Order: sequence, then C-alpha cells, then structure tokens
Amino acid sequence: MFHCGRLVQGLWDGFAVSPGHALLVPRRHVASWFDATAEEQAELLSGLEIARQEILKRHRPDGFNIGINVDPAAGQTVFHLHVHLIPRYAGDVPDARGGVRHVIPSKANYLDPGSNGPVGTPILAPIPTEPGLLASPEHPLLPRLTAAIAQASDVDLCVAFVLPSGIELLRDYLVDLLVRGGRLRIVTGYYLDVTDPDALARLVDLGKGAEVRVFQSQGRSFHPKGYRIGLNNGGSIAFIGSSNLSQSALMTGVEWNWQVVSSRDQREVAGIRTAFDHWFNHPDTCAVTEAWLKSYRDRRVIPVDHPVRTGVGLNNDVIREQAEVRPAVAPTAIQKEALAALSGSRDAGNRAGLV
Repeated sequence: MFHCGRLVQGLWDGFAVSPGHALLVPRRHVASWFDATAEEQAELLSGLEIARQEILKRHRPDGFNIGINVDPAAGQTVFHLHVHLIPRYAGDVPDARGGVRHVIPSKANYLDPGSNGPVGTPILAPIPTEPGLLASPEHPLLPRLTAAIAQASDVDLCVAFVLPSGIELLRDYLVDLLVRGGRLRIVTGYYLDVTDPDALARLVDLGKGAEVRVFQSQGRSFHPKGYRIGLNNGGSIAFIGSSNLSQSALMTGVEWNWQVVSSRDQREVAGIRTAFDHWFNHPDTCAVTEAWLKSYRDRRVIPVDHPVRTGVGLNNDVIREQAEVRPAVAPTAIQKEALAALSGSRDAGNRAGLV
C-alpha cells in the first residue's frame, strides 16, 4: 500500500499481471470512472506518477499499460473504481504490438508495413543474436528466453530447481510451442527438496510433446542452469549461467548468463546439446510421473530449521530462490467445518446451493 493523496489510495494488485502491478482506488466508494467527481479523477491521474515511482523503486520495467474496466461488458468484476498501472517487460509476451487493443484479441495485431501476411499475423520480437553476458537485473534472462521460445521448434531446459513462479512466466510460451508441434525436454533435480512438486506437476500437465525428467541425486548436488532452444530457421541459441526456473532468477535477481548462438558458436552450442542429452538420458534420471510426484510430496519436508529456511550450507542463489517458497497452507477450524458441510451436501446429492 502507498499514499497517493487525500482522495486516492495506492495498492499492490493481489492477482498481479506482472511484477509491480499497482492499483489506484478512490477512498470513497464509487462504482466507475464516470461516477467519480472531477477532483477524484484528477487525483487518480496524478496518482499514476506516484505509483510509477513506487514501482521503479522495486522493479525495472520496460513500459507500462494503464487501464480501467467500466461495466461487465468491458470486463469489470469489482464494482469499485480502480485504475490499473501494469508494468511491462520486454519479451513478456511474444508480440506486444497493439497494447491495450488486446481487449479484443483478434483486433490486437495489425499488419506490419513490411509483412505480406494477413491482418492479425503476430509480429514476433526479434532475437538478439550477439553472444555475450546478460547481467541481471539490468539485463534479465526472461526477455531473451521468451523471444527465442516464441520462434522455437524444440526446447531443452536443464536446471537445478523449478519453482511455480518460474513456470508461470514461461507457461504460455511453452504451451504455444507444443501447440505448434514443437518438442520440450526438461531435466531438473530435487537436491535439498528445493524443487516444488506443484511446479513439476504443471510441467507434466503441459501434455503431449513435453518430457519432464528428474535427476535422482541421492544426496549429490545437481546444480546446472542451461537453456538450449532450436529455432524454426534451423539455428540454435543457448544460455548458460546462474538462473534457475524461478521468477527471481529470470527477472529480478542478480544473475549472470552467457548467450551463445549456433551461427557463431556452433561447437559450443553442440556441446551444450550433448551435455543435456547426457543428463536427460542418465541412468539416475527418471520420468516425472504421478507416482513419482506422490512419493516426492510424501517425503519432502522443509522444517523451520532446515538449511533451505536458514541458509546454512547453501549458496546465495538457493537462499534467494527459497524466499519464494511458502509454508503449506492449512485450513482454520471454521474452514474445516465449512468444508465438511460442503462435502456432506454433495454426498446428499445436492449440486447447487445458496450462501
């Protein structure tokens, strides 16, 4: 929460579209922009700059969207006026062209002057192909990675840890890859129980074309971070460095990753592919199945004094990424009573109810 004025309060969106998503809300109950007074409207507009400065204290966005939904036909579901200020990051979608025009998706993309494709053909973000260091947070891995996956035929990911926040950032791109008939291979580890089983389940749920495997470390550290993308044009691009599959590692954390491209570094990219194949097909690597996930959930324990919590014996990237891990959520006594009543109602054959 942050102060925006006498009439307006600034909030952080509870269901953020992107890191730093902010809301400006009148203190007085008012349903929509057109019900607000001129003074309230003026303070909402001036509050946008205050919100922008608050976002810039915490994040490094490349742009912003400003939005207001008015009435159900325009998507309003909360009938108290709120103005969205949404930070945008280069590469956060395959084609950002059109911005707020995406309220009607078929009208969002319009013809590029140099394109001969039909109206609505996505204008894909160019992939920077110069090799070199990507030192985040100034130059995060995510925009390069998503731009490459959007134009990929096959993707190999070999990372030490997988967290839900990282899957959330890449999921739409991976789904698009598979819908286009592409192939996805992932091998990860579970050293010190850092990898989240829910994140693995989301990867498995991607379905046909996705192969998810885990290296059974037996207490042995498994700590690679490599991304190799085969492109539709026949080339390849790869990133090797310190970023695991988490929001902090891909966007906001202090990370170093090195980019190589097959047009210049053919031997290096081939070596990365060989190294990936080695661990993907290793005798100690197995497919992530429902049975394996259940076994992992049952034996995975992260007590308060575990190194994952305290940082003892862990290097900084593990500690930072584990800041995203939350304790298991347990229902309160009242919630347990409500759930039991709901279950009883269903067992009685009821399929609808009124609260």
